[in-house]
Amino acid sequence: MAQANQVKTHEASKVQDDSFFYLGAKGGWINYQNACEAQAVDCDANDSAWGGFAGYQFHRNWAVETGYNDFGQAGAVYPESGLLNEYIGTMKGWEFSLKGNLPLTENLDLFGKAGTLRWDGENSGPFSYDSDDGWSPMVGIGLEYKLTPSWVARVEYQYFDSVGSDKLGGSNMHFTSLGLSYRFGQTKPVAKSVTQPAPVAVEQVVVVASPMVIPAMTNAVHFDFDSEVPLQTHILVEVARHLNQYPSASVVLQGYTDAVGPSGYNLKLSKRRAVSVAAYLKKLEVSDAQISIEALGETHPELDNITEEHRANNRRVYISIPEITVNPESTDSAQ
Repeated sequence: MAQANQVKTHEASKVQDDSFFYLGAKGGWINYQNACEAQAVDCDANDSAWGGFAGYQFHRNWAVETGYNDFGQAGAVYPESGLLNEYIGTMKGWEFSLKGNLPLTENLDLFGKAGTLRWDGENSGPFSYDSDDGWSPMVGIGLEYKLTPSWVARVEYQYFDSVGSDKLGGSNMHFTSLGLSYRFGQTKPVAKSVTQPAPVAVEQVVVVASPMVIPAMTNAVHFDFDSEVPLQTHILVEVARHLNQYPSASVVLQGYTDAVGPSGYNLKLSKRRAVSVAAYLKKLEVSDAQISIEALGETHPELDNITEEHRANNRRVYISIPEITVNPESTDSAQ
């Protein structure tokens, strides 16, 4: 029975490394809380905002992050000397924070961060322009969803406290955004245990062929009166083919005559007829060792010698090939 082996192979697998750099962008909406004073006749404290960020995750749960944000602008209209004058304030800045992640599922994290904002603001009106910069604390909270091992979507809320100065005016800022980031080096090959079947022993089956029995063959060729030239040479061709195919086979050639003439002469004629057939077989590459000759003269006639037809039947060489048994794998096997 085949058994499975544990074989360790290197296979490309998507894994998340605990340490990596990331880079992203975000966009959303900003609200400037208390951006307008009470005497404003019109106040626009909301605008679109965007930012870019980069960070280094040095632990599964911790990262340091920095980013640049353009917080758009806030506007207010004030009555002054019988006129309505509009003032516009803009704010930009760099943020620096420590970010902590809490895994909720395999792909979803809750995160929070705290740090500071290095802000740079401007305030302009019909007859004035001021600018200033400073530092303000920042906190944030959000969710990150891993789309792939490298791409991560985030939704985030940030609170910036007391951004601004006496010169520009101050405001608490609320920034809600959607972002997308790319994590570097998150696809790498790792060793993975793969179950592979062990080699299965295959039993070798040897088929032993049974010995083959080649049956006996008999035939005869005939001659004209007082002739030693065989008439049915096609029979001799078939006999030679058989003897060449089975080298262990042998043939007995028995020469005969009719009863016409002296018996001594007929005995010699019967031998010449057997020798003639043997010579024909040798021309067809039959081995001399396979051939035996017997001269029997006018003895053992097939038919009586009264008619010419009967005498022609008695003028013959009788061909006898005994039965043999051969191994199919030997040289005696059929080709």
